[in-house]
Amino acid sequence: MSTKSEPLRVWQTVVPSEWIDYNGHLTEGFYGVAFGAASDELLVHLGFGEAYRSQNGTFYCVETHIRFLREIHEGSSISTDTYVLGADEKRLHLHHDLLVDGDPEPAATQEAMLLHVSQSPDGAAPRTSPMVDPVLKRAMAAADTHAGDSPPGHAGRGIRDLR
Repeated sequence: MSTKSEPLRVWQTVVPSEWIDYNGHLTEGFYGVAFGAASDELLVHLGFGEAYRSQNGTFYCVETHIRFLREIHEGSSISTDTYVLGADEKRLHLHHDLLVDGDPEPAATQEAMLLHVSQSPDGAAPRTSPMVDPVLKRAMAAADTHAGDSPPGHAGRGIRDLR
């Protein structure tokens, strides 16, 4: 990602053996696990937690696109550089670069759209609802911080059509 502002660096872990597939590298599903954990940690950074969830709502990931760029092996230290590409009252548009052992070139990227939803106490289906502070204020500030950056060229694109 061509950027001027600092990414949010809020998540890291070491790749455990159970994330490794029969080819000896990180299996595709665990890239999603890593990115999901990074999104969750971003939400915590924005002020989201149990009290917020019980009083104001939660987040659902409704769309994601992962690009697998390099293999990742057991024992590697992985982390994410996270950018808030956009935010409004009900949505967060995120981009994560998955970094390995401090290498600035991403091994994978994920673009995700999260919706803020309210759970109805009467058991009705969840529905979108506005975020409230501190999450709304912090999400909008992060989006403003990253707004001047050039988004990655792949942002907003899907899988190539082979037809």
